[in-house]
Amino acid sequence: MAVKKVVLGQLADYFAKKGQIMSPTEYKAADDAPIRFIIAKRPFGSWARMQQMIEVNFPKQWAVANKLPISEPAPKAAAAAVKAKAKTAPKKAKK
Repeated sequence: MAVKKVVLGQLADYFAKKGQIMSPTEYKAADDAPIRFIIAKRPFGSWARMQQMIEVNFPKQWAVANKLPISEPAPKAAAAAVKAKAKTAPKKAKK
């Protein structure tokens, strides 16, 4: 898993710098790629899987590369509190 994180980090930074998520053909043709294509793809099995993992693990770089607005994820505690509050609705008493 450590190798995947390092490779993902390098690719996420590279794609953010380029301003796009490159296709395998574009990446292979790039002269300034940080790592070789096969080394970038091998830990994930496919290029699409690597892209999915960048989206999940590096959302800021993903947003920059896809020209999306960067939004901060909601804090987990606040989301859990809202969820818990919704579940604990008062029950009606039986007559």
